[in-house]
Amino acid sequence: MRIHWYGHAAFLIETGPTRIILDPFRSPDSGGYGPIDEGADVVVVSHENDRYHSHLGQLVPPFEVVRAMELPDGGAEVAGVRFEAIRVFETPEKLAGDEVAIVHFRAEGLHVAFLGDLGHALDEAELAPIRGADVVLIPAGGPPTLDFPLMAPLLDAIGPRVVVPMHYKTPRINLDIQPIGRFFEALPGWPVEEVKAPEFEIERATLPESRRIVSLRHSR
Repeated sequence: MRIHWYGHAAFLIETGPTRIILDPFRSPDSGGYGPIDEGADVVVVSHENDRYHSHLGQLVPPFEVVRAMELPDGGAEVAGVRFEAIRVFETPEKLAGDEVAIVHFRAEGLHVAFLGDLGHALDEAELAPIRGADVVLIPAGGPPTLDFPLMAPLLDAIGPRVVVPMHYKTPRINLDIQPIGRFFEALPGWPVEEVKAPEFEIERATLPESRRIVSLRHSR
C-alpha cells in the first residue's frame, strides 16, 4: 500500500490497482494548495465541505464517490474495498450541523482509519470499530478539530503502529490551526520518521514493531 499526502486532509491511497482519494480540497481556495488534477477509482468524502474536504471538480473522471455521511451500517463495498463510517462531530459540543465522519477500511491485510475532522474524544461505541487499526490518519492542527490534550489518550486507545498527521498549518493553508511541531509536543516519547517526500509504502510484513509517527511533505 502506498499513502500519498496531497495536503490538508487529502490523501491518495494506492492498494493494488485501486486508487482511493480521500477528502479532496478546492484549489486555490483552500489557502494555496495546488489542484488535485489526477484520476482515481474511488473518491471518499468524509463530510460535505466543498472548500476543504469534498471538492470533486478538479479530479479527473471517471470515479465512484463514497459519501461517508450516507453510508449504511456495515458500510459499502466499492472497487473491491469495503468502506465504513463512524458518525462523529467536528467540535466538542457535538452541535447539530457539526456532524462529520471517521472513515475506515481494510486492504492488503492493513486496517486504515481516517479520522477526518474529528473534534472530540470517542466513546466506546465510536472507538470499538477502529480499535487496533494499523494506520491512523489524524488531524494534527488542534481546534476546531481534535484538541492536543485529547490526542495521546485517543491514540493509546486505538493502538495504531503508524500515525500520519494531517490538517495542520503549512504555508499553503489559511486556517487558524497550529503547525506540526505542536502535534509532536502533544505526543512526547513517540518516535518521528520525517519522510522527505509526500508518500511512503507500507505492508503488513513491514509494520514497525512499536508505534511511530510518519510525517510527510505535502505534494500540492
